[in-house]
Amino acid sequence: MLKRNAQIQLTRLTGLSVSALFACLLLVPSGAHASNGGGELATGVSFTSREFLSHPSRNDKPIFRYAVSGGARGANKPIDKLLIFDNGNILVTGDVGVPDREAKLSPTDLKVFKDFILEKSDFFSLDSADIEKRMNQNGATAIADGYSSIFSSNFEGKIHEVEIYSLWTATKSFPNFDAIKKCEAIEKRCKEIISVVNLGDRGPKILEAVNAEISNKKLGIQAFELNEMRLASQLAGGRFQVSFSRVHAGNTDDPPKAMHAIYFVKQTGAEPQISFYNLPKQ
Repeated sequence: MLKRNAQIQLTRLTGLSVSALFACLLLVPSGAHASNGGGELATGVSFTSREFLSHPSRNDKPIFRYAVSGGARGANKPIDKLLIFDNGNILVTGDVGVPDREAKLSPTDLKVFKDFILEKSDFFSLDSADIEKRMNQNGATAIADGYSSIFSSNFEGKIHEVEIYSLWTATKSFPNFDAIKKCEAIEKRCKEIISVVNLGDRGPKILEAVNAEISNKKLGIQAFELNEMRLASQLAGGRFQVSFSRVHAGNTDDPPKAMHAIYFVKQTGAEPQISFYNLPKQ
């Protein structure tokens, strides 16, 4: 467990790690679909290598950490979700009963990530106390069962941490609060990386199955693409889910809305179930 407000250090790994090497995941391509109301996100994914990392070397001090704590505020210790290291190695962890997953960013993608955090998000200017104070002054809504989003950095020895309680609610309540929007963007980027690592090399096979179901059921929609993936979750017992989303154009009788494809495996060895929601009227 990493300790907050202290030097960031990596604990020993346990269990078998699942690894995936990927590129171009840090930039959502032009025309990619926006996040929908369920908290899912657009992901630009391009698998350019089949090189897997069995035992990647890693530093003992992550340069970036994403963690969460909650339900009830202050009731639980922070749980690490994503660690990124200066050599590009990534560790996805934190889910009970799920082995740690490892991957690696290329030097180019690592630079893109650093630029996103330090330049575009101006991370060192974000201040937890100031954000909370401004929200309270503007009528922040009290929530008893939300969780805190925690972002910690250690870039070239400069340590900084930002913690936002119930970030999803804060984003909805203060859509024009620049610091909140930056924190939301950082969390989306973290979840995007986690989803890509969870997906691993299964993306093309899953996409093929989803599109075959579209054809077999004669749904009358275009095949999904991998960059329309919104979330990939790996849970205990082999439970695994991938969601795809697209906003269809709509018309007077059927206004624009997000349609979804869900690929779901209930447990290890189970046949996948594929479901579709909010399809356009035919």
